[in-house]
Amino acid sequence: MYLSETHKKNETGGKYLFVIMLIIGLIISKSDSIMAVPADTIDVIAKHTEIAKSSVYQINFIVSKPIPVKAIIRVIFPDEFDLSDLMIAGSTTINGGFDLIVDKQVVTMKRSGLGREIPANEKVDVKFAIVKNPNQPADNYKIIVEILDNEEKSILKRETLQKIYSAKE
Repeated sequence: MYLSETHKKNETGGKYLFVIMLIIGLIISKSDSIMAVPADTIDVIAKHTEIAKSSVYQINFIVSKPIPVKAIIRVIFPDEFDLSDLMIAGSTTINGGFDLIVDKQVVTMKRSGLGREIPANEKVDVKFAIVKNPNQPADNYKIIVEILDNEEKSILKRETLQKIYSAKE
């Protein structure tokens, strides 16, 4: 046996261990990257959460599918909210503008088609005003948000709970 063969035999276990550790590291990094992809999320944020207060509402969302240039964002408020003064909608992340329709407790914002398609998993927002909060405090006012494609097929639909405080809280 030559000295070089002896040296190779001694390092064989180390080489296999290195390869195994490398494979394990790749598997872990792949699973971490899969877990890092955001799930479909929708958050509703009121600028003012006091009873009977007029407020701007903002919807933040991340969708795992692209949002088309003619998408529709529909928000359904409980009967206790007053939407009669709602007149404006906009976004800091979606360009191209919206057509705004208010029908009783349903706010519908239709993208005009002038902006860009929003890629999957990009955080976006829409804001609208003026929504008058209910006259009674509660922590369980259910607001439904739905995002539809240009053929009015649902991309994402979520229910969120909005807390409205009394002026004393």
